[in-house]
Amino acid sequence: MNWRVASSINGGQQYTAAAREAYAEIARTLADDASQLSGQSTAWSAAALQLGHYRVSGICQLAGSGMGSASAADFGADHESPPYQALIERCNDNAAQCQSLSRDLSTMADLLIRAHSLYSQAEHATRSAMNKLLETAGTVFPVTAAAGFLSLAAGGVLSCSIRERRFSPAGALSSTAWAQEGLLNAASNHVNAKTMGLSTVGAGVNRSAAILSLGSSRLVNLVQGNLLHVDQVKSSRPVVDESHSVAQSLANLQRLGAQRRGNAGGSGLDYGTIAIQRYRNADGTASWLVTIPGTDGESDSAFGWPQNLEAMSSDASQRMRGDSARLVAIAMEKAGIGPKDAVALIGHSQGGIVAAAIASDMKNRYRIEHVVTAGSPVANHPVPNRTWMTSIEMEDEIVAALDGAANPANEHWLTIRGTALRDAKGAPPPAGTGEPRPPAATPVPGAAPAPVAPIAPVNPFASAPVEGASERKEITHHLRYHQAAYRNASDLGSPAVQQHEQHFQAIVGGKLEETSYWQGRMSWGPPTALNERIAARMVGQRAAPDDGR
Repeated sequence: MNWRVASSINGGQQYTAAAREAYAEIARTLADDASQLSGQSTAWSAAALQLGHYRVSGICQLAGSGMGSASAADFGADHESPPYQALIERCNDNAAQCQSLSRDLSTMADLLIRAHSLYSQAEHATRSAMNKLLETAGTVFPVTAAAGFLSLAAGGVLSCSIRERRFSPAGALSSTAWAQEGLLNAASNHVNAKTMGLSTVGAGVNRSAAILSLGSSRLVNLVQGNLLHVDQVKSSRPVVDESHSVAQSLANLQRLGAQRRGNAGGSGLDYGTIAIQRYRNADGTASWLVTIPGTDGESDSAFGWPQNLEAMSSDASQRMRGDSARLVAIAMEKAGIGPKDAVALIGHSQGGIVAAAIASDMKNRYRIEHVVTAGSPVANHPVPNRTWMTSIEMEDEIVAALDGAANPANEHWLTIRGTALRDAKGAPPPAGTGEPRPPAATPVPGAAPAPVAPIAPVNPFASAPVEGASERKEITHHLRYHQAAYRNASDLGSPAVQQHEQHFQAIVGGKLEETSYWQGRMSWGPPTALNERIAARMVGQRAAPDDGR
């Protein structure tokens, strides 16, 4: 594998203050012991170095003899020098063992912190404060902020290009990841102020999306039409298989999304297609799983680029008038999902935004129990508290940061954030990732060259490999990175992840009865078709009051 992903976890199951402090104390103890062992390793290495110096100089140390240091020539022929080589090797072995134990304990402390989200509250507060600071700076000093952002991006491109030995624009995303949310909010302030007045400053990115989509939707309607055709289509081979876990559903989402890229492999499916599965539970009730791929950008697709703005709008009616949301709403109606049936939705990129919009705006029409998003900016969607949210994001993918905010952190909203790490063959893992690294050899004068330490095996819990990743730096918005992030979060044994996984599995735990595929295409014509009437009814139903928020 060329890349790995290390995940951090925020939200989900909440600990009491006492339980959190107990876990933190264990982590601190492990870290302290690791530090002490590292110090002992340094002491053993220093001892080996000193013995090597004695050996080269011919000095013999006669402790307690009153003679101080003397050379071997000062003694008779029967004098024997200490076994320097054996002593040096023993010191080096002890140094290596102490360093190895130190790494193991340090890794355990890091994994404990990540698995139990011990510092997630502080990290969330720090991130929010940084976003607010950058938003203020970008609002007051827009030119300076823009210049700084571009400088960071240029530096990232240059640095990444040097490492990759080719032009690599993806480096700009990594170097600016920490500033993206705050500066996007600053940009939205300028859009809101210039179009709606100073009173809208601080209204957020979703308000800007609502303003911009007023014009973009009209333009898109002129180009591709506003008549949406939603038809059930058949697949000649299984694409979305039976799923009973988040990981399996992510794999299905990846395969369905691949159909739009010409990788259908004879399935007969194409772009702009979602899948709806019906499960039959042991008690006879039905539950459903809706799988929604991301943007495909085709000229007649409901999942084009401009539709992202409508799905992110702060206005509920505008969100549900969006072509991609209408496609899903119509397909759910035609598939026969009942108002009391448990429903789970999973989506990547725009698919996740639409899933959050459905959960927010159709909460009175459907019983949306769980939503899984991958690389989707959904922090500002008014998802009801009764709906469980599992959001998977990559640190530098920028798409998930387009909402300009961190996701809510509570028991029902879990966020897994992954960081992509290079996994070069024959090279030690990057520092600071919790991965074991071989100890650096200490040069000892006069000693035989120490054997090169083998590359320590990768700790299976520290990170997860990215299946099918490029050898080069690439945009981490690809779904395979989110899959690796979820695998690592699961491997950590996080109680929060386990709780959300169990909740999702309870929805899709029955026997799969049917998988249907629904394709949406845009054209011109009067909005009198059955599809349009269904969509209009959905928009009307979303406005009713709801006690489940």
